[in-house]
Amino acid sequence: MVLISYQLPVISYQLSVKKIKLITGLFLLFTVYCSLLTASYAFDLHGFLQGSYSYRTSNTNCSGAAPCDKYWLLIEERAQFVPSYEDNSGFLAAKAKLDFFHDAAVESKLDVDTREVYFTLQGSDYDVKVGRQIITWGLGDLVFVNDVFPKDWTAFIIGRPIEYLKKGIDGAKLGVYSNAVNGELVIIPVFEADTMPDSKRLIFYPFPAPAVNKTVEPDTKLSNHEIALRLYRGIMEWDASLYFYNGFYRVPAAHMDSASSVTYYYPSLKVYGASAQGAALDGVLSLEAGYYDSQDKNGSDPEIENSQIRFLVAFQKAFAGDFTANVQYYTEKMMDYSNYTKTLPPTSPRKDETRELYSIRLTQFLRYQTIKLSLFTFYSPTDKDYFINPEIKYNISDSLWANLGANLFDGEHPYTFLGQFRYDDNVYLNIRYEF
Repeated sequence: MVLISYQLPVISYQLSVKKIKLITGLFLLFTVYCSLLTASYAFDLHGFLQGSYSYRTSNTNCSGAAPCDKYWLLIEERAQFVPSYEDNSGFLAAKAKLDFFHDAAVESKLDVDTREVYFTLQGSDYDVKVGRQIITWGLGDLVFVNDVFPKDWTAFIIGRPIEYLKKGIDGAKLGVYSNAVNGELVIIPVFEADTMPDSKRLIFYPFPAPAVNKTVEPDTKLSNHEIALRLYRGIMEWDASLYFYNGFYRVPAAHMDSASSVTYYYPSLKVYGASAQGAALDGVLSLEAGYYDSQDKNGSDPEIENSQIRFLVAFQKAFAGDFTANVQYYTEKMMDYSNYTKTLPPTSPRKDETRELYSIRLTQFLRYQTIKLSLFTFYSPTDKDYFINPEIKYNISDSLWANLGANLFDGEHPYTFLGQFRYDDNVYLNIRYEF
């Protein structure tokens, strides 16, 4: 998690109707072609219909400027279709996740989100997945150390189902498995940025935004391809992993062209990390660390994040009566802090050298696990801000569920990661029918 120091534009991966028809058509042609090559195959179609609604509950205190007068943060109907194919041998498979949605809270029009479209080759000691796919690494609960893949922060803030926090990448993943060590190599030829908080519906620091915003993403060329590597194996009943990433920050840096104009760009980044997870004290202990090697090597460029050391320790334990508790401690240590303070513009808020974040998640299942009560909280003693997320989920039937929750933000300062969303408190409701 990072401090968002400027109002950032929405960066989203959206396909035109023409392109989505092309992708869907190619997927179906691929399926038909594979079926002709094999005597036996399986083709399935699953998905869901969903309604999502989020209402701002906080007093904005800034009437007269959009989105201050916007109280409905989300009024959305969504249909997801998941076609999949697998040949009889299990060697070749293909899958897509296509979302068609209508969000009346922002733009009342039908849109499309291609969450995943990929095919897989599965061998005895390897697999290859090529196409748009969602990848998750690391051990944190809403805390990301070695998970360097793109996120959608707007979806998280306004209460979409938690799966929508993760975005897909277009690339290839090679998995290799052996008794000595297992590995995953991810190659990403096309950069995918985080989707930052949506200034059309959310209020955050600074407000209002600069009048002119321009975004420059890394060029799609061989030298800008991203590479991520994970090596893992069991060691004395612990799951241990090593990580490496060579690519770019997914949250942009900001260059002020003038008092009313800003250009956003994505500095290069390397990440070296490790994690371990195993049984301890009748629960599960998780440890994770990462070194963020910034493009700004000596911390003298105030526009670019300094290099950091990130560390996470978490403990989860299940109790009688279907009750589970998970606590986390997360910290970021900024390198070259003295250079950071020397070059920081006088009007910019100063970060602490060390940022600490505590979290707790409490989960209780009731009525044969058809009702789920949960409470998740973040608290930062250094930033002096917090986030509270109570939620109840009810499985009405095997195919129908609904959840009702709230996202509550506050803090002592308007520019910290959680405190900047103090005017975006909301209650949300999701209803999903799966088929």
